[in-house]
Amino acid sequence: MILYGKSGLKKRLDGIAKKGRLPHAILFSGRSGVGKKILARYTAELFLCENGACGECSVCRNIENGVHPDVIFVKRQCGDKYNAESFREVLSGTVIRPNNGAVKVYVFEDCDTMRPEHQNALLKLIEEPADYLRFVFTCENTSVIPETVLSRVTEFEVPDIPIKDCEQALLDSGVDKKQARELSEMFAGNIGKCKAVLDGGDEALLIESAERAASALGRRDGFGLCAALSERTDRAEYSRVMEYLSLMIRDALALKYGGEAEFFGKAESKKIAENFTEDELMNLLDAAFESAKNEIYNLNLALASTYFVSRANI
Repeated sequence: MILYGKSGLKKRLDGIAKKGRLPHAILFSGRSGVGKKILARYTAELFLCENGACGECSVCRNIENGVHPDVIFVKRQCGDKYNAESFREVLSGTVIRPNNGAVKVYVFEDCDTMRPEHQNALLKLIEEPADYLRFVFTCENTSVIPETVLSRVTEFEVPDIPIKDCEQALLDSGVDKKQARELSEMFAGNIGKCKAVLDGGDEALLIESAERAASALGRRDGFGLCAALSERTDRAEYSRVMEYLSLMIRDALALKYGGEAEFFGKAESKKIAENFTEDELMNLLDAAFESAKNEIYNLNLALASTYFVSRANI
């Protein structure tokens, strides 16, 4: 398993594992797309592989393929979204000893998306675990995780990936050199976002919505801007659209100061730069950040869009 851009963290984990001191509950925190989930799988290999996550034995291969019976990816077993009934059912398996080997690893991906009742159910489990249980968590936002849970896990911050490492990861996965370079630079080394675009799934659709919003913004078309933003009814997706829109506004600001556009939607960024002053662009960028982080009094999405359009003064 190759951990692109994670040599320092890998060395640290390997050293702790070699001494037999891996904590029973580990949390990987960092931005979306930086490789937290692959680190979770690697840590499961460290727990179970007799040769220190060699990547070649049947144990490692089964973990990498997601089929090892003693590595349970809880969110996936809940249907890719934590819910009370499935959550309880999965956790009921913690009383069953491992099928193979000495330990059983439960991986809680995106644990910051859990509801409080899920997090509270974990508290006793990780506070007084059976000797064969190990836990790996991943999250982007630690502020929504109760301190009672955070105090019982060992946190490792996952660094952003250097652009050159991201480019190499894409090349190794079969992406041609030109596209690998463009995507790596576009997303500042974020492998997850690059691959999401290459997959042509929801991420590509979110970018299209952001480009339509940017196009309307460049025309100072408030109705068109609201229409583009209203395409996303899910709060998480809406936030991603606003993140992408903020990148194009940032490019517009760079163009205004004589720089170059770096991300997708370069034509839209150019139009925005032409039709807004520097102060207006700074105001727009601030409003986009607020909307992406849902810091506007926790408004519903329709009101959030109205707020953004009002800040755009169009």
